[in-house]
Amino acid sequence: MKILKILVVLLVLCNLTLFAKENHIYKNLDFLNLDKNQQEKLKKILISHKKRYEKFYVFKQEEEKKLQELIKQDHFDEEKYEDIAEEIEEEAVELEVKTLKKIHKILTKEQREKFSHYLQEWKVE
Repeated sequence: MKILKILVVLLVLCNLTLFAKENHIYKNLDFLNLDKNQQEKLKKILISHKKRYEKFYVFKQEEEKKLQELIKQDHFDEEKYEDIAEEIEEEAVELEVKTLKKIHKILTKEQREKFSHYLQEWKVE
């Protein structure tokens, strides 16, 4: 299971690098018909997202090690486990919200309508 998680994370990180190349945008957003200005803004947003995601990933790994240590203990500290798990979730949601807010700002009403159908693809895990 741990190997599967590592593989998934590596695949996500590899996909994040796609937008760094000229004329490539992370996630296929061709259906939005972005103009050049929107494409440039989106590229900057996604580069920023990638940097923040990398920091989040390190944080998440450290926190998950703490969870593993809690499981190994003779006494299970339910409250501490919940606190750590909630902190991971809060950080993920914050990263997701910040990115989506910036994307929302550059899209037209029609583009936001189309984009709304693909929110699950942007979920930070």
